[in-house]
Amino acid sequence: MSTSLKAQFKHVGLYVWDLDTMADFYQRWFGLVVTDGGVGGSGRGIFLSSDPTEHHQLVFVVGREPGSKPTVNQLSFLVKDLATVKAYYQMALAENVTITMTKSHGNALSVYVLDPEGNQIEIYCHTPWYVSQPAGKPMNLELSDEDILAQVEREVHADPSFMSREAWTTQLGVRLSD
Repeated sequence: MSTSLKAQFKHVGLYVWDLDTMADFYQRWFGLVVTDGGVGGSGRGIFLSSDPTEHHQLVFVVGREPGSKPTVNQLSFLVKDLATVKAYYQMALAENVTITMTKSHGNALSVYVLDPEGNQIEIYCHTPWYVSQPAGKPMNLELSDEDILAQVEREVHADPSFMSREAWTTQLGVRLSD
């Protein structure tokens, strides 16, 4: 009998060129705290977390060439609701942080911004719906929450893959337990 190995994703490490600027940004924007730091085998680094059960969720290590292209597609941060997504959108506008897009994925509502070194960050909340991914429609975060949610609901109901988030999570739970 074969046993499948399973692992739970918990953290990511990025090479950076300006450790202090990056640590400051992620602390201010996402409430991460520095848990440790120093010089190790890979160079000078810093560990950050927002979860008291995880030593680190993000580690930055100096070692990226200034101005080099990011190699990560995106880092994603889940927030509790659309109002919080909109608050991050407003903060990006106020701080002149580059907004690359605002999107409804049907199952999530997202604003994408660039950190100080050009890494793309997705800040998103779940919706009560599911549609097959990838999916993405432009979303105007200047509209009221009610108008945004009504538009997204119309869009997801028109998608043939539509189902409730609850139905989708149940299906995925069955697949993961196999």
